[in-house]
Amino acid sequence: MIAVLLAVALTAPDRIDVRLPADVAITAAGVLGFVVPELESRALVPAHCRICDGADNTGLPGTGGRDSLNAVDGLFHDALTGWLVSRATADKISSVLAFGVIPVGAVVASGFATGPHASDCAGFRNGVVIAESAAVSAALVQGVKFVAARKRPFVRYGTGSTEGTYSVTDPDSRIGFPSGHTALAASAGFSAAMTASLEDSPAAPWLWAGAALGTVTTATLRMMAEKHYFTDTLAGAAIGAASGVVFPLLHRRGGPLSSPSVSAGASGSLLAVSGSF
Repeated sequence: MIAVLLAVALTAPDRIDVRLPADVAITAAGVLGFVVPELESRALVPAHCRICDGADNTGLPGTGGRDSLNAVDGLFHDALTGWLVSRATADKISSVLAFGVIPVGAVVASGFATGPHASDCAGFRNGVVIAESAAVSAALVQGVKFVAARKRPFVRYGTGSTEGTYSVTDPDSRIGFPSGHTALAASAGFSAAMTASLEDSPAAPWLWAGAALGTVTTATLRMMAEKHYFTDTLAGAAIGAASGVVFPLLHRRGGPLSSPSVSAGASGSLLAVSGSF
């Protein structure tokens, strides 16, 4: 009886698998890649923008303007800034969505949408994949931010202040490309959808739709808040979605980030275990 149970455990039919030592290391590296630059931002952020499309002004009222900003970013900025709700309200809602509702919803949904190939702890494995995807996406976004050093829309248009959410003295006001909120929403949402698809879950189409909706909503709110241009959110969505698709694929059973394949068999009182390590 014990041999049969062990054989079943070792040959679980899940399509998604994890290799915890590697996954923990990758996730930790991603978290550090995000946190360390954030803590050292005053020392790391360049004094002047590298992608500005115009004068590097102070960002305070009475300065700035569209200048040579590309037509697409200018169009979305003018149409969406302060639309429906105030900039500050849009900023708060986008943070709640990107850092709370969407990641938590993705993890919970992936735990219930494991499909016909699920075995014990399938939801946990999906959660590991989502966390890993989000951490790597955040680190990638952070790296691009500090290299591009693009000032945020409220700096260009001279609608900033000397303190608070729109402080032009905060180094964060000069690292607007790409959108981290949008990337996080996309990485969490699309990784949950991709794991569901790989597991043949009937909920997969709904998760794909939810991932797209969450990403677009977050991106729109970031533009409404005058924290990002359209191209900022587009780049963030691309990085997050790519991470959300690639990492579940890497965790397919037999893939580079899955556990070694193991098979087991029992004959009489003997238990035989073989595998590829």
